[in-house]
Amino acid sequence: MSGRFGRRAATIIGVATCATLALAPTAHGVPTGGAGQRSSAFDTVAGQDAAPFSDAEVRRVLGKARDDVSFSVRDRRTGQVYTYNSGMRNSTGSIVKVLVLATIVRERRESGRSLSSGQKKLADRMIRYSDNDATNSLLRQAGGRWAVQRMAKDLGMSRTTLQGAWGRTSTSAADQRLLMDKLVGGTPHLSKADRRYILGLMGRVVPEQRWGVGKVPAGQSVAVKNGWVPLSPRGWRVNSIGSVKGSGRDYTLAILSYDNSSMGVGVERTRKISELVWKKLAPADAMAGATAPTASGTTAAPTLYWIRAGAAVPPHPLR
Repeated sequence: MSGRFGRRAATIIGVATCATLALAPTAHGVPTGGAGQRSSAFDTVAGQDAAPFSDAEVRRVLGKARDDVSFSVRDRRTGQVYTYNSGMRNSTGSIVKVLVLATIVRERRESGRSLSSGQKKLADRMIRYSDNDATNSLLRQAGGRWAVQRMAKDLGMSRTTLQGAWGRTSTSAADQRLLMDKLVGGTPHLSKADRRYILGLMGRVVPEQRWGVGKVPAGQSVAVKNGWVPLSPRGWRVNSIGSVKGSGRDYTLAILSYDNSSMGVGVERTRKISELVWKKLAPADAMAGATAPTASGTTAAPTLYWIRAGAAVPPHPLR
């Protein structure tokens, strides 16, 4: 959780600027799954040969961190979804602020109002600067944890649970990618203007926070929100969610990581995944596995690829 990180002009890598709110040691947010579950590459699914990712190359990129990272990406051109270490759950840190904003925007809309000027200022601080005090205020005004949990449920985020303070919210990469899918692609719970507003703020985060999903070549349309917080057990939780469009690519992506010895280590791991996804979803690679249009001109149902879908993450005991 970042505090007024951008305003302090601090260097993002390796700096711990976490507010004291909700950061006491906790066992929440550790992954589910038990010992003995398999960790094979792909589940057997139709068309798996078309998948651009392989377990082996993800392992090569992550090295010893292969069990400490989960990511989920949707290629919006083909509808295909790829998820690595789907069994992993992690504490959100500040990425939950996107869900908080979606909640208060919805709550205001349902009451026939838009955000007040004061709320818009708080939202700007919360998303662009990752300000914790602004988050606390907007969370209260949105209706508290109950309202945010309701929003998560209505969006289909079945593995996201608010527990204790907001930074300890437990989630999965697939849930966070689904949230981005709804913001980019549409949902009955938010108007087009609502979604454009939220993505607009995510597209203007301060430069020092444009890592993770935002670590792509210049000139792309990027929306990103990152979160970083040290919690016991599992050390630094460093997460990144967002969307990328440009250079023939169009995808949503969520990356979760823990057991990082420092914030900088976690940022580097999110960078590696972001760069891998960018490379693998290059137009020629992705379109080779595109689903064929149906007679009506719509796209056939997407294939879901699960990388290490049933893995127990991590296999080593909790420390």
